[in-house]
Amino acid sequence: MSLGTREAIAEEAGQPEVIPGLYRYGRLVVPPPMRGTREILVHQNLIADEEGLSRIQDDDDLRRMRGERMLVDFPESMSLHVNAELAGDRRCARPWTVRFAADIARAYYLRFHQPLQVNSAVRTVAYQLRLRRVNGNAAGIGGEMASPHLTGEAIDFGKRDMTTEEIAWMRTYLRPLMQVGKVDVEEEFQQACFHISVYRSYAPAMALSRREYAEVGSPHVTRARADVDQ
Repeated sequence: MSLGTREAIAEEAGQPEVIPGLYRYGRLVVPPPMRGTREILVHQNLIADEEGLSRIQDDDDLRRMRGERMLVDFPESMSLHVNAELAGDRRCARPWTVRFAADIARAYYLRFHQPLQVNSAVRTVAYQLRLRRVNGNAAGIGGEMASPHLTGEAIDFGKRDMTTEEIAWMRTYLRPLMQVGKVDVEEEFQQACFHISVYRSYAPAMALSRREYAEVGSPHVTRARADVDQ
């Protein structure tokens, strides 16, 4: 990679999150895994409800939300890749989630000169139902145990090819953000990924679209959400 390219990436990244030293007395310090729990899954759904986010029902709902910019595509770059197997209309998420993905990917690239890869992002209720028929571990579609991917706030970063140092860096970067309530993290081992729900507090200037803002709290949306939760 040329010096000019690295300088351009560094300028784009601005001031990345300050990461404490990963090494102590010359030895790598590996934080403990950020394992998922029932409480973390419940919390992700609680925050989504507090933020007024409905679950995305089907492909028509997905197209509408993309058209109204409630969901935006990931900006693929040298630092952020999207799994080639992910369908074109699934390469999107809530604007603040996309901002987070770009931020962490730039910081990761500056450290390791490797990209982060989004393996999963937005899902519809219809897709999640199909997934549950073939994967008994897949989350549900309603209530406090619903999959956070249905709101568009959640993404999965693949970690199968990460080194121990890279995994330590990810945990060190993510834990403070989780502690202040900007994200929730569930580190998965069977699927080998970091599942991350990103909340609007990460980028509060990115408000709902005008249509979605008008619908939050309306009887129509309340009824629709109740139908999903049953």
